[in-house]
Amino acid sequence: AITTELASHLIEVLESKAPFRWRGEGSKALQFEQAYAKHIGVKYAIGVTSGTTALYTAMAGLGIGPGDEVILPAWTWFADYDAVVLSGALPVFVEIDDSLAIDPGEIEPKITPRTKAIVPSHLQGGVADMDPILEIARKHKLLVVEDCAQCCGGKYKGKFVGSIGDMGINSFQLSKTITSGEGGAVTTSNPELFERAVRFHDVGSIRSPYKGGLLAACASCNFRMSEFTGAVLKGQLQKLDTITSRLRANAKKVRDGIADLPKLKMRKMADPVGDLGVTVFLDHGALPRMAAYHAERHQCLQPAAY
Repeated sequence: AITTELASHLIEVLESKAPFRWRGEGSKALQFEQAYAKHIGVKYAIGVTSGTTALYTAMAGLGIGPGDEVILPAWTWFADYDAVVLSGALPVFVEIDDSLAIDPGEIEPKITPRTKAIVPSHLQGGVADMDPILEIARKHKLLVVEDCAQCCGGKYKGKFVGSIGDMGINSFQLSKTITSGEGGAVTTSNPELFERAVRFHDVGSIRSPYKGGLLAACASCNFRMSEFTGAVLKGQLQKLDTITSRLRANAKKVRDGIADLPKLKMRKMADPVGDLGVTVFLDHGALPRMAAYHAERHQCLQPAAY
């Protein structure tokens, strides 16, 4: 809902006559970035135009490019592999488990000398099992990008998703936990990954109050968040904890209400407390072999193409 407070943020942008985001500390987009970073417990957040451009910006932040491979869950939103392909790299699909998130036990066999990153998805409010994923990533010196587009406000062992891996991405499209119609964010606590990502999203530049110096200007895009989007998200962020607490309470009522039904099997949850509760899944049989399905559909992306 458009509250009076949210409307006041939008009116401030209109009256400023400066919808372009770079207008110093008064920038609504900057204020949202700072507030969101503080809220989830990271050093940096970058406001962008969508979850898809957030993924593309994260790939640039990690330096993903031709010859690299990126491991993805075989069941996820297609923007995950779109961003990898647009970066010139190869998506490598790994099976999901009964949580409907990437199966940590299936990751290591898919790692090759070309593997550079893992992108676990916290899909439909469910939280991926991050501890074993991070253990594998550290063992093989891989980077981890959390796709939190469908799990804004979700937690894993007390930490907000998007603050656990090397980078995280969010979407604020209409169907997400908080929304500005469109919009996204990239999160990290690594200053080098941040600088590369912030330059990539803003035509190679880095502007006040952000400071660079670790990297030179680079080939880049324009994915800047507008002041109107930042104003809406600044207002929405204040409601995030209320929204997530209600989602979890409603999901618990459903789970408790059907718990005594015979032969009922619930989706496995890596963290039942941190699970966002957007959906309640029932397991009605064996999961399809999603990786094989995607491999068949994407034969043109096999390593031999290099």
